[in-house]
This record gives sequence, structure tokens and C-alpha cells, in this order.
Amino acid sequence: MAFYSLNSVSGCIRPLHYPVVHLASHFVFRSGNEENSYLMLGDDQQLTLAYIRDEDFDLGALELLTLSACNTAMGGNGSEIEGFGALAQNQGAKSVLATLWEVADESTGSFMGEFYRIWEAEDLTKAEALRRVQLAFISGAIKPAMRDAGVQRSVGCLTCDTAEEEATPAITDYRHPYYWAPFILMGNWL
Repeated sequence: MAFYSLNSVSGCIRPLHYPVVHLASHFVFRSGNEENSYLMLGDDQQLTLAYIRDEDFDLGALELLTLSACNTAMGGNGSEIEGFGALAQNQGAKSVLATLWEVADESTGSFMGEFYRIWEAEDLTKAEALRRVQLAFISGAIKPAMRDAGVQRSVGCLTCDTAEEEATPAITDYRHPYYWAPFILMGNWL
């Protein structure tokens, strides 16, 4: 089995057989509590780390699991719980692309789109594709979508409690490490 989906109607789990799975949702990490650390599903269900561990999800067929939600690489210290990325690796995922902090929705979408484009088009390793998209952000080659000139955008994850709802200065580029540095590749880098 490769990956599982939670059927919100029946609550049953069924396997999905794909080598790459990308989860773009909202993740809440609460150090020390697997029951309160969860991935928000489309129907407002919470898929907890405890549930993933207890159900012994077999992610062994996954070549890459991308967790582009906030804080998916975060983990506790010492005897506390693991983060989502580490748990996915322990459940068999060969590599996990995860985040170290809260990420902005717009820039993350651009980052992930460029990552997959580079990885596929240039037939690179995952690590090299990640490096190249980070360099593209650092150099300013990837810019925010300019919907309307001078539009004010909120900064941060649009679904996180810490997102700034008030208008902030328009973002002109993604050079700041906030936009390109939270993404880490765990496991097989090839």
C-alpha cells in the first residue's frame, strides 16, 4: 500500500497507489501531544499524528511525500512527539519535503509549482530541484503574482492563527529567507 485517504462519509481508510503525494492543507503542531497535532482535511476533520501512528499507515510506496502546510517538519525535544515529516518517514515514506515554520500561501504555491516543474523538466534529484528553486527565490527570479499594482497582501499562512489580517506593504519579491528557507528534504535526496 502506498498512501491512505480518509473517507469522511464512512470514516474508512483506503490505500492510494501513487509515488508522489502532495498534501497542501493546514497543519497544527502542538509539542508533547499527538492527539492535538493534526492535519486539517477538506471537510474540517482533523487527521491527528496519533491516528496516523496508531493506524500504522504504510507509506512505503511513496517516493516523495510533500507536506507544504505550516510546521510539518517541526518536532519535540527529547521524549516528546515527532513531527509530521519524521512520522511519515517512520511509516515508510522514502523522502519527505516539509516545512520548518509557518509559510505564506501564495509564495508556497509558487515554490511548489517551480519545484515540481524543475524536478520533472530537468530530470534532477529532489535535492538539486529544491536547491535550484531556492536559488531562484534568492535571486529574485520568482516574483509574487501581480494581480493589481499596489495591492496590499497579508503576510503569513492565511489559515493560521498568526496570519496578519490587516493590510501590509505589497510584497515585491521572495528574496527574504522567510519565503524559501522553511522547506527541507528529509530522507532520500535522489
